[in-house]
Amino acid sequence: MKQSLELYQPYKDLNAEFYEQAEPAIFPFYKIRYKNMNFPEFTNLDDNAWINLFGKFKSNLLPENHNLALKYHGHQFQTYNPELGDGRGFTIAQFYHNKKLLDLGTKGSGRTKFSRSGDGRLTLKGAVREVLCSEYLHALGVNTSRSISLIETGENLYRNDEPSPTRSAVLVRASHSHLRIGSFQYQAYHRKTENLEKLIDYICKNYFNLKSENDQKLEFFNEVVERLAMLAASYTVTGFVHGVLNTDNMNITGESFDYGPYRMLEHYDLEKIAAYFDHSGLYKYGNQANAIFWNIQQLASIMTTFISKEQLVNILKQYADLYNRNLQILTFKRLNITMKSEAENLELLNSFYELQTTKHFFYEEIFHDFKNFLQNYDYVSKKYSSYSFLKEFKKFHQVQEVNSINENFIRLFYDDIENIWNAINDEDNWSLFDKKLKSINKIREY
Repeated sequence: MKQSLELYQPYKDLNAEFYEQAEPAIFPFYKIRYKNMNFPEFTNLDDNAWINLFGKFKSNLLPENHNLALKYHGHQFQTYNPELGDGRGFTIAQFYHNKKLLDLGTKGSGRTKFSRSGDGRLTLKGAVREVLCSEYLHALGVNTSRSISLIETGENLYRNDEPSPTRSAVLVRASHSHLRIGSFQYQAYHRKTENLEKLIDYICKNYFNLKSENDQKLEFFNEVVERLAMLAASYTVTGFVHGVLNTDNMNITGESFDYGPYRMLEHYDLEKIAAYFDHSGLYKYGNQANAIFWNIQQLASIMTTFISKEQLVNILKQYADLYNRNLQILTFKRLNITMKSEAENLELLNSFYELQTTKHFFYEEIFHDFKNFLQNYDYVSKKYSSYSFLKEFKKFHQVQEVNSINENFIRLFYDDIENIWNAINDEDNWSLFDKKLKSINKIREY
């Protein structure tokens, strides 16, 4: 069902101390490569209107004050960098989707005042990878940004980590805010206490539904910890490795976004690294929960302006329990079984990870098989007959019957993405890309 489209000024309760106006680049051409049809607000746009809104960013649908590049700092690989900000993107506008306030944010839309030595562009391969990743994680239940539009823009780009010249693109994503821990770090660095209060008030009002008459700042920090503990658990359960978990990539709403280097686990591997430049393994799969907690601590150091250290420490101490509890809940949900006593739950989880560490099966394959256990009882029982997990699993009750997927488990491995890209790059063949997105949509159906 189509919905009426109404776009709002982004961050209207904030001011120019939080952003800079950006002027979008003018590209040689604009060719639509992907439209996300899961957002009915935009499905009535014809191609020209789509390009004006999501490629040129000069649509008459936009509010008067739009295209805002946000100011932020960040710890990059735990080293503080005050030279950041939206360097190749900006927030076009905001809109409501299912009563939830979302940003329309760009990637690759040209240089801004924060671009430094960068060209403000995005490679087509990078855009393809982000579309696939965001839709795949969404289908798996991760709280993530969604890619709405991918437009190829006709420039030749040079990158040291891709064969060059390579094709260019501009991506637009819907995100539940682009305010991050780095947004707080920027204001704290400039000693703008009143702006920190504005940020907290804005976030509580628009995203957390926390009232100012309560102990707002304490509740705000508690909410951030809860949301980021859930995000960390969802990464672990889905086998996702983000690659660059810097504080400028930590959305304050607990939403995952900005997919540069990433990997999905082929097999369970605590040492899996996504970014080739992560030489120490700081953001490896097995360390992501710790990395996210470290980022939360950087926010906590800023919140000492408003909250006692004792109160902050008490909230921080909850993180490990929240993470472990969410890990259990999400694992059982993916396996489609109900939880029992704590001892029985742990016994199942121990046998589950014991099975995963054998590496006889793909990480995603086990979830796929056991979620369909009732429909494929004989097949799964025979396949896993020599593993203790099967015995433990049978002690639990499945939540519901699900529709079996006719094909094998749906995956998004590095080689799959490379094959998709090679077809696009060599032959301008987008059929594998389209096929993968259709298969990802099937995850939502069962």
